[in-house]
Amino acid sequence: MNVFKSPAWNRLERNWQNGFDTLTLYEQETIALYWLETETMNGTLDQFFWNSSGDMAMLAVSGLNRVQAPLTLAALTSALAVFGDQYSLERTERHAALEVIEDQYGPDVFLDASRIIQDLPEDFVLAAVEQLATLYAQQDRSRAA
Repeated sequence: MNVFKSPAWNRLERNWQNGFDTLTLYEQETIALYWLETETMNGTLDQFFWNSSGDMAMLAVSGLNRVQAPLTLAALTSALAVFGDQYSLERTERHAALEVIEDQYGPDVFLDASRIIQDLPEDFVLAAVEQLATLYAQQDRSRAA
């Protein structure tokens, strides 16, 4: 199944057009999981953290918990642990922390965790979209009642 052609993904994209802040928590988590997968597959977790997608790291954590993806969650949380208390949702602060981390641990600091996610041990985006499909169906039934 191509999740990005599903009715639930299409509805999420339509809702997203109204702004990220207008989305429900589940929708925001689904977007965060999409970016986690996309950025990590395209580069590594370093790319996820460096780009604006890193603003959604905590949403990705809660989304992975929600869809019960323990292997991916463990990989992401191990990478976040490298930041200690320094992980910031503010990009400029996060960039500064990343530079310190890479100077201290080297450029491949997130490689092991990234490889786990790149192996896609759990299809967490599909799971999140399937949960949204169920939620959307419930909302539609409630409106029709």
